[in-house]
Amino acid sequence: MSVMSGPLTRIRFDAPPTVGAFMRSGAFFRLIAGPVGSGKTTGCIFEVLRRCMQQAPAADGLRYTRWAIVRQTLKQLKDTVLKDIEQWLKGLVAYKVSDNTIYVHFGDVRSEWLLIPLDDPEDQRRLLSMQLTGAWLSEAIEMDTDIVPPVLGRCGRYPGMGMKPDGHTEPWPTWYGAIADSNMPSEGSSWHHLMEIDTPPDWQIFIQPGGMEPNAENISNLPGGRIYYERAARGHSPEWITRYVHAQYGPDPSGSSVFRSTFNRKFHTLALSEEARERGDQFALNPTHSFPIIVLQDFGRNPCSLICQIDHKGRGLVLQELVAEDVGLQLHVQQALIPALKNDRFIRHSVYVVGDPAGRQKNTSYEETSFDVLKNAGLQAFPAPTNAIDKRIKAVENMLLQQRDGGAALLIDADQCPRLVMALAGKYRFAKRKNGQLAALPEKLHPWSDLADDLQYFCLVIQGGLQEYIANRLSSQMRVAQLGPRRRMSSRGWT
Repeated sequence: MSVMSGPLTRIRFDAPPTVGAFMRSGAFFRLIAGPVGSGKTTGCIFEVLRRCMQQAPAADGLRYTRWAIVRQTLKQLKDTVLKDIEQWLKGLVAYKVSDNTIYVHFGDVRSEWLLIPLDDPEDQRRLLSMQLTGAWLSEAIEMDTDIVPPVLGRCGRYPGMGMKPDGHTEPWPTWYGAIADSNMPSEGSSWHHLMEIDTPPDWQIFIQPGGMEPNAENISNLPGGRIYYERAARGHSPEWITRYVHAQYGPDPSGSSVFRSTFNRKFHTLALSEEARERGDQFALNPTHSFPIIVLQDFGRNPCSLICQIDHKGRGLVLQELVAEDVGLQLHVQQALIPALKNDRFIRHSVYVVGDPAGRQKNTSYEETSFDVLKNAGLQAFPAPTNAIDKRIKAVENMLLQQRDGGAALLIDADQCPRLVMALAGKYRFAKRKNGQLAALPEKLHPWSDLADDLQYFCLVIQGGLQEYIANRLSSQMRVAQLGPRRRMSSRGWT
């Protein structure tokens, strides 16, 4: 991106890859997080500037926008954001101290960038009454997430409809929304929840590589290059280094996600791109032809199912989740599982179910087990090899750490399994006792623990050779069915 700041000066900005993807996105709220020195602030400066230049002209031919730049204190705004803006956009901007506003006037662009600190109640009230085109939350994790919805509610109110030229049919303002930059928060924090576990549908999160990674960004602009991060890691706590150098979520202060060190959303999940959605694609991950479908089944009053497959590469594909609320297994199978398996996506595949071994116990009211319920529904069902929690968790971790052809050995359709992804990202966790120690067992909390149990059974199937045993069983049953019952031979046949 380049901008003329005067007759002889050209400002050029080359965005690092993640910053470029962040700028190209049209999401209503975008957050970019990464290590210190990775170019996040500069990217946000040029993203605000770019949106100012893209705004359609008003009736008088000028492009009007108004932005709030928000940070915890005014000193932080002046020491970092303001200085960077004046350095990068010299000749384009003028700062007026009396109203803490940066005026951006060049060509036909007329924009106001208001510096709003959150430590002043008066400024907070001012922020939440403004008519804005957009907002930039600088170092977002320093703020309470409760501030985000009211700020977003002020975006898109300027320029007003009275400034819209006659006959203009495009959106007005041309674009509106909010952007944010940040270092990485701690696991269990409200920002971690919004970024990784329960991201609103109109948000998009971009996370840069860590500073010590081979593909670390903005290295050429840092003093000493990669040595910058080696120096930054000296003298700091492991928690600081994790967040500010390696660009990872910090240790959870309230408890610990069971798979915090092995699950990577980017690597282990697949979601439909915007282009694929526009084409009408429905699934990011489809089953491989001629390989059986494996349903992993949790029992109880809130039964959960995972529809999975082991493909020709030996990958575990997690294709769809089915979560029941306050219904029994029989109703769940009839109303959710059977209809899902009859979908065109799965109808041509053989199917078998692997369930919690505890399902072999008979109901206290009826002489029927959970596996009997599945059998009566026409489903071949087998118990998982073990219910030992340590073996189950280890099986998942082993799969998360493995690769197939350079990609994940365990791959999840994020669009079809959103709650499983949330469970792996942090909802499935070890509880923290009153003495501060972590409990030995994960919390039993529906649906997170139920879906995690299903995934554990699936990984046990993959690694324990159970699929070969089941395949042989099913093949034998098919041969018997084809041969039919054996007829009795009369002794007269020998005479």
